[in-house]
Amino acid sequence: MNSGKFLEGISIALIIFAVLATPDNAGATSGGTCCPVTESGFLIGYGTGNVEEGKYEPVLMIWHIGFSLKEFPSEQQEDCKNIISFYIEPQINPVTRPETDVEFGVGAGLKYMHHITNSLSAYFMASVGPHWVTVNTESQARGFVFSSTIGLGISVFVTDKSAVNLGCGARHLSNAGLEKPNGGINTYFGTIGYSVFF
Repeated sequence: MNSGKFLEGISIALIIFAVLATPDNAGATSGGTCCPVTESGFLIGYGTGNVEEGKYEPVLMIWHIGFSLKEFPSEQQEDCKNIISFYIEPQINPVTRPETDVEFGVGAGLKYMHHITNSLSAYFMASVGPHWVTVNTESQARGFVFSSTIGLGISVFVTDKSAVNLGCGARHLSNAGLEKPNGGINTYFGTIGYSVFF
């Protein structure tokens, strides 16, 4: 996957976020209360991709911290169907193949959540951020890279203010031509996690 086209896709996704986040607060809610301002959750997951030496397989360990960008409804208005938030995701991801390594960094992006029912929401998210990889591969130079990620999923609310999250997505690692080789590492991943909303 060409890194320029991947970043172009993320830019388009961010524009779609902005369009989808415009007013329409009528509808379902996560628990019959105002929109949550802050989300804090932990995600674990598994990714798979290819490098010259074979499979590239990271185990994802991510802390998700989100802040609502959408204006609150008033206290009298209890419905909140669409939420857009800015988030950061510090992460440390062990890599099991092609050799035992690690990648770590932080992503920053936008998340759009649409409440389908009182207990079920769908979301779409996109992020970019600096990372460091220790893997030694002919596909990508070791060291500093950028991580560009898109994902989607569902949140199943188990209480008014907490949810189990199931997601999947795609990620591209490359260094924007700062060092060679810069063939990039593309992975597809699945995640499961738990979030608390404040």
